[in-house]
Amino acid sequence: MAQKITAIGWDVGGWMGARHGAAVCTIDHEGITWAKEPAVCSLPEDGFWNPEDLARQGGFEAEFPEDSTVVVGIDAPLSFPEAFTRFLAGDTVPAGKPGREIDNPLAYRETDRYIHKKYRKKPLSASFDRIGNNATVAMSHVKKWETDYGFHTRPFSCVKSSREIIEVYPALVKQTSKSPAAPFLHKWIPETAAPGTDAYDACICALYAAAFALNGSLLPALEGPPVEGPWQKEGWIYHFDRDL
Repeated sequence: MAQKITAIGWDVGGWMGARHGAAVCTIDHEGITWAKEPAVCSLPEDGFWNPEDLARQGGFEAEFPEDSTVVVGIDAPLSFPEAFTRFLAGDTVPAGKPGREIDNPLAYRETDRYIHKKYRKKPLSASFDRIGNNATVAMSHVKKWETDYGFHTRPFSCVKSSREIIEVYPALVKQTSKSPAAPFLHKWIPETAAPGTDAYDACICALYAAAFALNGSLLPALEGPPVEGPWQKEGWIYHFDRDL
């Protein structure tokens, strides 16, 4: 492995309180190494972390080497449904009660419907559910990191970069919110992170980020968006095939 990879996991909390999970691991020819212990913390008083601030919350005390790859895996919606944003802008959208909640275009993105159809798991709605609090925290940070720190968010951006952000979904690799992750991931998670905690989910997020960077080496490859779809407008939840 030529480059060192820094994988940051962020289990996003709300604007207030202390429910943000942060974890960092590095990957090189020796394997996966965790930076001290994953942590649970709150946003700073000024309201924002830069990427290295977030990494420090997870125990990573060095600066990112310029020649390294840094990937951030974020457990929160990084976009609202396209129909919802058009609705807020004054456009009309298909009216009427949907046949199923998941089919409501104001509530769910195509990536949410994809996950629901394939895995029978329904992500929370950024526009309808309380996760909107967490989503706005994540979205505001991502926009700032793109502008000020050169990060690119997949699949919104197609620019090849060593600083990338992806949306992930830890619940897909767990039976319940309190369960450990599937064995192929749980074996990598440090014993200091207990299943069912924000710190544990942050570790899962970091492993998603590592898998994205490794692209099939050491960890299974993540499933990216299909060729056709509104992914560059609405985003994509990167995930492992649950058959694993």
